[in-house]
Amino acid sequence: MKQSVRVQAWQWVGLILMVFASPTWAAEGVFVPPVPHDRAMASVVVGKDSPPEVHRKLGDSPCLVPSLSGETISYLYNVHSKEGHYFLRLEVNGHVDAITVSKDPPLTGVCYAPIRHAVQMRTEQGLQLGATTDEVITLYGKPAESFAVGSMSRFRYLTVLDRPYEWDLVFRDGRLIEWTVSIGE
Repeated sequence: MKQSVRVQAWQWVGLILMVFASPTWAAEGVFVPPVPHDRAMASVVVGKDSPPEVHRKLGDSPCLVPSLSGETISYLYNVHSKEGHYFLRLEVNGHVDAITVSKDPPLTGVCYAPIRHAVQMRTEQGLQLGATTDEVITLYGKPAESFAVGSMSRFRYLTVLDRPYEWDLVFRDGRLIEWTVSIGE
């Protein structure tokens, strides 16, 4: 009798640990899909890093484009890495508000500065350009919104970490060609 009570107690402890230790299960035992939580690319963290930190991590960028209001400045970088050639755009307004990495330049007709140090062009969760839609869904879960036109498709994810964040991912022929994370409104 004592042994069966002990076994039941350990089963309950195990169940409680499974529910509370697993990020994919809510307290009610309802499955909660994974959500993105990576906010960094090339060591720069959206919502955290300031302009001096961007300069320290990536180098000075003579390629700065102010917004129409002059409040936000786009830092533009040209990245050559062993994975390929990419364009990196940081929207900075006191701190980094958004990061975009893409195969195609996010803004055309402007210069892109080389990055000072070699950086890996992947997110904290290991996502990199060229990933398939299935790989993204496995990593991030189903998007809040998605649509497709011809060979192009877009996923949009929303979540609240320390504040609201939004991820926009663009695919061409089922492969990721642009990844953006930004602070939500």
